[in-house]
Amino acid sequence: MSNQLTPQQLVAAPGSTPGAPVLDLDEIQGDVLIGLQKNFERFVFFQIADVAAFKVALRRKIAHRITNTLTVHAREHQLRDYKNQGGKTPLPLVGLNLGFTAAGIGKLLPGADLGDASFRVGAASVAPALGDPVDGAEKLVNWKPEFVANNIDGVFLITGGTQDAVDAEAKEVLDFVGAALTTIFDQSGNVRPGLEKGHEHFGWLDGVSQPGINGLTTPFPGQRLLDPGHFVFGYPGQAGPPPLDWMNNGSFMVFRRLNQLVPEFDKFILDAAVSLAMDPVLLGARIMGRWKSGAPLALTPSQDDTTLGGDPQQNNNFDFSDDQSQRRCPFAAHIRKTNPRTDLLPQDPNVDNRRFIRAGIPFGEEVSTPEQTANTTNQERGLMFVCYQTSIVDQFEFVQQKWANPTGFIFGKVHPDGSPVNTGQDPIIGQNNTAGENRARSTDEPVPNYPTGNARSRLPIPTDFVVPTGGAYFFVPSIAALANELSA
Repeated sequence: MSNQLTPQQLVAAPGSTPGAPVLDLDEIQGDVLIGLQKNFERFVFFQIADVAAFKVALRRKIAHRITNTLTVHAREHQLRDYKNQGGKTPLPLVGLNLGFTAAGIGKLLPGADLGDASFRVGAASVAPALGDPVDGAEKLVNWKPEFVANNIDGVFLITGGTQDAVDAEAKEVLDFVGAALTTIFDQSGNVRPGLEKGHEHFGWLDGVSQPGINGLTTPFPGQRLLDPGHFVFGYPGQAGPPPLDWMNNGSFMVFRRLNQLVPEFDKFILDAAVSLAMDPVLLGARIMGRWKSGAPLALTPSQDDTTLGGDPQQNNNFDFSDDQSQRRCPFAAHIRKTNPRTDLLPQDPNVDNRRFIRAGIPFGEEVSTPEQTANTTNQERGLMFVCYQTSIVDQFEFVQQKWANPTGFIFGKVHPDGSPVNTGQDPIIGQNNTAGENRARSTDEPVPNYPTGNARSRLPIPTDFVVPTGGAYFFVPSIAALANELSA
């Protein structure tokens, strides 16, 4: 079942490492730091229709039902033992988490200000500044109306090993609340089948480079071990204490519904490879910064190494300090743009301060034969992107606005001949901030100069192949806050 951390990474006794912070794992919701175990995940976005009745249900029925991190931690070991014993059938392992938008917090606790400017105004208001396409009236053109309307108060995250287990839990929870809420948008995601399990719809292994958490994880080689305050309030690493005490053990959650135009992307890679006279598999790897197996170009720049790609002891054990001419991995590759590692300064704290924990899941059917034949998407598929942090402004939004989108970042780099590099946008998630239909971008040096060479090349990208179609910002409170302050 898909999750962020593996049993090998989890410390035997959380918080027992000398000098590490002791985390309240029974208070932190389970998706935040480790990730709810999920073959299937249902997102139920809702509006609170009857505040008093909702508070009663929250206090009496829901708060104690929320899956905490201690439970998720124990389930990792349960899954490991089950697999070692030859278990094949997915275990139900149902999980339930809950978050609220600023509007929802305002209904439950009038006047509460959680201190994050973007959370306060909501994702739809900020999306144009992230580069999401808008029309001449600054209206988001691809977002689903349920998210544009800005009437979502909260979301239930319901996960499990089977869709039936997830749906049964969803029914029970919604029955608890009854008419106290109105469902605004309801969609399920699932890990991809067979050999594609763990891969996103373009085909790359996902979730490889996650930060380690001091006091919770034993880092793999190359994995940065960060203080938990980057991701959950009340611990070392946060920029400052939260404005409200009940925010401790809570986290801000960013949700983005991202369509992926897979047949169009595949056709683009094939055509561009012909134009550049290079192998399309290599071109795809240089766009992403990894081969589809997860093996990084920084370690194996010329060909895939599937053994390395699937090995967490190796697949993240690199930085870019020995690749300052982008011979192995382009500066604009997705993994380098969004996590520049030592490209800023060796272990620059500003890189650590921007990290967040990803916990998304694919949605939609596999590409059909007619879609492949026509090179055209006929049914939606993509990623239900989720990430956790203690500052939406300084973490998720900073990475999108200051790293992925700008053509100059990574700043100050030069080609082997000494000429300055204009990296271009992130070829996967970068957006050019242009209203209307002109979404063209470009990225630097798709053709490799490894191990030597000085060929200049540029890859024009005619359109977006990742299209934001909705989003919302949530606060995921501690279980104590759900049972007390928010349901009083």
